[in-house]
Amino acid sequence: MKIAFIGGRDIHQIGGIENYMFNLCGKLVEMGHEPIVYCESNINKKEMLNGISVIYWKSPKSYYLCKTYLSIKSTLNALFFQKKVQYFHYNAVGPGWACWIPQLFGRKVLLMGHGLEWKRPRYTYIQKIMIKFLYYISIHIIKNFVMVSQEQTDYFLSVYKKKCITIPTAVNLPKIKNIRTPIIDKYGLENNSFFLYLGRLIQDKNPDYLIKAFIKAKLNNKKLVIAGSNDLMPKYVEYLHKLAEGYPDIIFTGNVYGEDKEALLSNCLGFCIVSTLEGLSISLLEAMSYGKPIIASDIEANKEGLKENGIYVKCEDVDDLCDKLQYFCNNVESLSISSAKNIERIKQYFTWDIVAKKYIDYLYSIRK
Repeated sequence: MKIAFIGGRDIHQIGGIENYMFNLCGKLVEMGHEPIVYCESNINKKEMLNGISVIYWKSPKSYYLCKTYLSIKSTLNALFFQKKVQYFHYNAVGPGWACWIPQLFGRKVLLMGHGLEWKRPRYTYIQKIMIKFLYYISIHIIKNFVMVSQEQTDYFLSVYKKKCITIPTAVNLPKIKNIRTPIIDKYGLENNSFFLYLGRLIQDKNPDYLIKAFIKAKLNNKKLVIAGSNDLMPKYVEYLHKLAEGYPDIIFTGNVYGEDKEALLSNCLGFCIVSTLEGLSISLLEAMSYGKPIIASDIEANKEGLKENGIYVKCEDVDDLCDKLQYFCNNVESLSISSAKNIERIKQYFTWDIVAKKYIDYLYSIRK
């Protein structure tokens, strides 16, 4: 079957949504399907990437019009310039605003939620109201909703009486767990000597709380690696760097991909995800697949992935996070049990083979 995926940034600069689309579509190609991925970019071009047809649209400068404009453009392209697109998959409510167009032509449409967007602190009160309004309208237009975490599915059933299905994010199991690339030597890192934060540098992921707690914990011979960036919020990134001034054990690497990311996951002592809001974090699942102990904020999305196998901290609480970092360093050997359980959870629930099959089964179920 032919499926158009709409909504997401340049697939070469992978974030959460891009990671989901790229890996899911790769598996769909292996299963004999034809995904088309539409991306925001700074250029217009087309390419075939591992069997996936990728179409890049140059983004307009307006942040507020960008997703809606590109969604409509992508939808019309898939309808009239691609042959026999049967399903339209919209990522989040912004791109999903164009969902009514393919429905007029009898095509199947689904909207995937990657998080409860209106909870993100970067949005103003008015913006949060607008996002909720868009979801309210979408619920009455779109029949098929998919969520990446059960927390979101339960929320929509409770608040909007809308039945959704949960198809989680996933990871590929690492082929090599002791990979070492030049990034390790570049920053003077040793195996099992550093905590790792991996993700965009945005307020709701709370890297600032992690930096403050790490400084306060005064851990001997340990480092904190902050792997990520955010070109759209330079002031917040600058604030993080100022917090870490004078502390050489706090290292900013910028965005990392491929083998460099694998090397950091492979060699870190523990993984930290202390967000206020998540869908179901791919970075969390990646750390679990490497058998790393996890320090996680006690939000439902993290608990959904980890169950009882994480060290949970109170959300946005520097003191509690400081205590848990110290506890971690004093109990490293005993944490290996939870690490082994994390690997088994990934194998049982969160591989792309499992998720791709569940996704295709769902598409067949809505075909009628």
